Amino acid sequence: MTTDTRSEASQGLYRRLRHELVTPESIYGTLITSALIVIVEDGESDFDLLATVAATSFVFWIAHVFAFTVANHGKRDGRDIPIGEALANAVRHSAGLLLAAVLPISMLALGALGLVSEALAYYLALLIGVVLLFVLGLLAFAERGARWYSCLFAGFVTALLGVAVILLKAAFH
Repeated sequence: MTTDTRSEASQGLYRRLRHELVTPESIYGTLITSALIVIVEDGESDFDLLATVAATSFVFWIAHVFAFTVANHGKRDGRDIPIGEALANAVRHSAGLLLAAVLPISMLALGALGLVSEALAYYLALLIGVVLLFVLGLLAFAERGARWYSCLFAGFVTALLGVAVILLKAAFH
């Protein structure tokens, strides 16, 4: 394999990975997880916060998989889509919703295990959510071939909008 071929293959893998990670479900999952952390935190122990956020994130994922499966099962564009295929597509399509919760929940787990203080775990979990939103915004523009400064700007705007949505969700709760 030549260097050019390897470079093209790695570019293709990188592009496919970006395409798989930068989804509405990833962004929505990050927002939901961060908002849950803000909403549930009040008066909860580290373990209770971890369990509630993890369980609620999982329930949101199950609901999304169910809705996607039901909505896509049956005839589509003249083709029969069996329930198994619809379910497999739903799991693949909804993966970002669940994956977005992994890092923030991992930070909460550090607090629940006593490896870091409760306050640090809480703020790390929220910070990771904002960083994830920054990266998702940056990658969304990078995949579309935007210039580096546009990518950075998109990352900052996505992160700031994420902070605003998190605060709004917490305020309305």
